[in-house]
Amino acid sequence: MNEQYFSIFIDETKEYLQALNDSLLKLERNKEDIEAVNETFRALHTLKGMAGTMGFDSMTKLCHKMEQVLDMVRSGNLKIDDTLLDKLFLGIDVLDKILKSIIESGNESLKDFDLDELIASFSQVSEQRKEVNKPEEAESKTEESHTFQGKLEIDDSVKRVIESAVSKGFEAYYLKVILEEGTVFKAVRAYMVFQKIEQIGGEILLCSPPVEELEEEKFDRDFEIIIVVRDKKKEEVRDALMSISEIENVVIQNAKVKQMSSDGVNKVYAEKAIAKTGSPEKPEPKAKKRRLTQTVRVDIDKLDTLMNLMGELVISRSRIIDTLKRYNIKDVDESLSQLSRITLDLQNIVMKVRMVPVAFVFNRFPRMVRDLSKQLGKEINFVIKGEETELDRTFVEEIGEPLLHLIRNAIDHGIESKEERLALGKPPTGNVVLSAHHEGNNVVIEVQDDGRGIDKNDVLKHAIERGLVTESEAAGYSDEKIFEFLFTPGFSTKDEASEVSGRGVGMDVVKNVVGSLNGNVSIESLPGKGTTVSIRLPLTLAIIQALLVRVKSLVYAIPIANIDSTLSISHDEIQNIQDREVIVIRGEIIPITKLWETLQIPHNKVGESMNVVIVKVGNKKHGIIVDALIGQEDIVIKSLGKLFLDVKEFSGGAILGDGSIALILNVTNII
Repeated sequence: MNEQYFSIFIDETKEYLQALNDSLLKLERNKEDIEAVNETFRALHTLKGMAGTMGFDSMTKLCHKMEQVLDMVRSGNLKIDDTLLDKLFLGIDVLDKILKSIIESGNESLKDFDLDELIASFSQVSEQRKEVNKPEEAESKTEESHTFQGKLEIDDSVKRVIESAVSKGFEAYYLKVILEEGTVFKAVRAYMVFQKIEQIGGEILLCSPPVEELEEEKFDRDFEIIIVVRDKKKEEVRDALMSISEIENVVIQNAKVKQMSSDGVNKVYAEKAIAKTGSPEKPEPKAKKRRLTQTVRVDIDKLDTLMNLMGELVISRSRIIDTLKRYNIKDVDESLSQLSRITLDLQNIVMKVRMVPVAFVFNRFPRMVRDLSKQLGKEINFVIKGEETELDRTFVEEIGEPLLHLIRNAIDHGIESKEERLALGKPPTGNVVLSAHHEGNNVVIEVQDDGRGIDKNDVLKHAIERGLVTESEAAGYSDEKIFEFLFTPGFSTKDEASEVSGRGVGMDVVKNVVGSLNGNVSIESLPGKGTTVSIRLPLTLAIIQALLVRVKSLVYAIPIANIDSTLSISHDEIQNIQDREVIVIRGEIIPITKLWETLQIPHNKVGESMNVVIVKVGNKKHGIIVDALIGQEDIVIKSLGKLFLDVKEFSGGAILGDGSIALILNVTNII
């Protein structure tokens, strides 16, 4: 099996399974939505063709049986109901299991599941089909004959091969393969056509455009080939090729060779073609050709390598700049400026290549919400907003599990039962909103529900019972401080654990994963109104802009994304409020922290003026006092390794232009 096409098959199958889930969820909301039926049918048909082409028979058979059931729905012989939808959803789950088995072992083996029984159950549904028309009549409605003229030029040697093959009982066919509008991997589809012809025992004699141009995708939507094959009718060849995904039509004709008297060129002419659909009585106006965006799939390891090389380039640029400054060399200023511009442009492009829409992770949740709401007997209106928001692909891979916990908590803990909601004067259907948006150089992801909210007194009671805080200490705690107990490992306000939640193994996972991504989590809740959990993440973890600051002889980096402003203050401007040092800027009270005290660095008395970096986390501002502000610089984040996982004050390190190391402050944990 060609590894390149196997990888493409895996990626595309995942996309089609997601599309199947989406279309079935749409159909569940409106069982009369014929377009949703058609979408599901088309996705299954394409997936069947892909699986068949790759030789995965079990997936092909299951898709085919599900496709037959949907064909009955399309023809009006079967009604969509909850039982049938559950069966179709089960079919998609099994297709997903088959795919995982293929990824793990290369075969379709399923343990502890009787696939034949499921396929048989779909067959039983299909057998209920009412025969409205005979197969021959149905076929005649969708296929009409047309005359086509081939354009393949052949030489005498190929002509002799065709004549010899026909004399020995072979069939010679002219084929015109037409791809669907917008097909991205045209070369892959052409390869699959060639592979399918070989599988049915055929041999390709001619191709237009040439194979080299097909591989380079130097063709529009169609290509022509001449084949010879034994014991295969035109219909059989066409059906085999039509099973390939993104093939719009295959025109197949008996190939006849005729000598052109006008220019002496041998060309292939056709008798009749079996077309997929009939020609319209009036020619349709020619549609304006759209410009299609071409994309390629890139291995993640290659992207990581590219980003690492980009990081080394940024470090090298910084070292060159530092060296030139040290020796006061100005002759290369213009070339250096150009290098900096090119490096910055390249850096931005590499960063954009790594960005993917959060829809890649958001789209998996509607199906989960559907199953969970049925399990709990709750009506849930699940809304997704901002799924086009882009995020570093590293975050997209990691953020799935935290969001899963938050959504499950919202449905199980937050949303009340229908009876309880009606008694409270609320609509019986609860709302859960999953949203994402950019905020500066951060991405904010929120899970919001309109359920019962969090009882802070109940949280505080459990925290005191567990010895996390004393009653006297908790007296002055804000709501935000109280809600932080929910992130304590093993903490739960539920007296009994259910299959869904209540074991206290969810929110700590959320905080740990988000923290590992240099993000933070916050909770806002109003009793009886609902809860909002916000996750704030930086756009990327690779190359960032940072402000370099100094404490004594040590240099630290503060991400620009966290900085609101910088200023210089005197000792007299520092005030004490509730045992905390604060400053007042334009009427706003801002707490301050001396960085050397937080990091326990021996420090002499500072001068009259002090440098303050005002950082912002969410809606909170905080001042960090340092000895000096060095300047802004692009830095490459390097991990501190497993030995420093417990050091929460730093999120990583960076190599500076002079070769020294600057630790990157984790602002959230510093303040």
